[in-house]
Amino acid sequence: MDQERKQPKTEGRFPKFARFIFCTAVVVFLLSCLAFLVLENVQMKRRLTFIEERMVTAETIEKFCATIRWQSDTDDRADTKTLLLRRRRSLGLSLQSLEKRLKVLELRTIKENKSSSRDLFHTPEVLRGRDGRDGRDGSAGPAGPTGPSGPPGTPGNPGTPGNPGTPGIPGFIGSKGGTRGSPGPKGEPGPQGQKGQTGQGLSGVSYVRWGRTSCHGDPQVVYTGIIGSGYYNHQGGGGKYLCLPNNPKYDRYSDSWERTGAIYGTEYEVRSFNPFRNNLHDHDAPCAVCYVRSRGSQLMMPARNDCPSGWAEEYHGYLMTANYGHKSTRDFICVDREAEYVPGSQSDQDGALLYLVQGGCGSLPCLPYVRGRELTCAVCTK
Repeated sequence: MDQERKQPKTEGRFPKFARFIFCTAVVVFLLSCLAFLVLENVQMKRRLTFIEERMVTAETIEKFCATIRWQSDTDDRADTKTLLLRRRRSLGLSLQSLEKRLKVLELRTIKENKSSSRDLFHTPEVLRGRDGRDGRDGSAGPAGPTGPSGPPGTPGNPGTPGNPGTPGIPGFIGSKGGTRGSPGPKGEPGPQGQKGQTGQGLSGVSYVRWGRTSCHGDPQVVYTGIIGSGYYNHQGGGGKYLCLPNNPKYDRYSDSWERTGAIYGTEYEVRSFNPFRNNLHDHDAPCAVCYVRSRGSQLMMPARNDCPSGWAEEYHGYLMTANYGHKSTRDFICVDREAEYVPGSQSDQDGALLYLVQGGCGSLPCLPYVRGRELTCAVCTK
């Protein structure tokens, strides 16, 4: 009996507790709706104040524009007033439409809150504030592991060549050959020779035929060779042209080059004007030494291509010497008009040089001499 009495008491308490929970839920829901409406009202007021401020700024801008237009042109005042009225009406209409739209949105949000009980305690998205500013950059993390090595790069361009080195110090002059031996004892005089035949009173005469390798007519060829003299830009050395033989013969000698006298071959320099029959420029000049037994004297006749009366002409040609602008001086020689050259010698090795001789007026009378005209010559014997 006691158990049966207790069961109805517990059954009566349970529905009262459920009613209490339901009533509290309803109260909380109503309070949340009231808070939501209050917040919506505050937010709507803020929006309206913002819109009014914009309207005020628009009106001030329009007034400013109207005053400028009024100052510039008085006739346009009526037009500006009508425009302002139209814009105010349009702004009023836009405010009314905005208020209507806001009311519609409020009704929609209330309906959504009633339909879902989960959103009771959540603030609607409309009530969210503005996004906060971006935070500052955090501290740098630790360095990551080193990556794999990349492929080898393309080879670079070759560098520019270096500057040439400084020239070395010249070496010492080498010593000469062995010392010269003492002269040997004087030999005994030889036996007296036989008396020669009585001559004709003439000992004969020799001359050099410059530029040729043979003698013309009765003269005998003593030897042939090449014309030699000092280098054209040396300040010292000999001042004459020599007929050097083709086959020299040495006695005691040293093969080292020393600072002594020097002799070189001779080249023709006739680039600007060549009066000879052959092309002689930059070729080496030959020579021949001739001997005439039947004559006792010879002369070189400058500025003439013939001989005086009573003299026999051996050859004639052109007067030649070194260039007047060079450092050293040379004598004047008569080069045969049929001059030859050493075969295979056109290589411009310089050495001694031969230039044609031309007359210069002043102390040399013009006429009969002519300035710039090349002078002739002749070699005569008697």
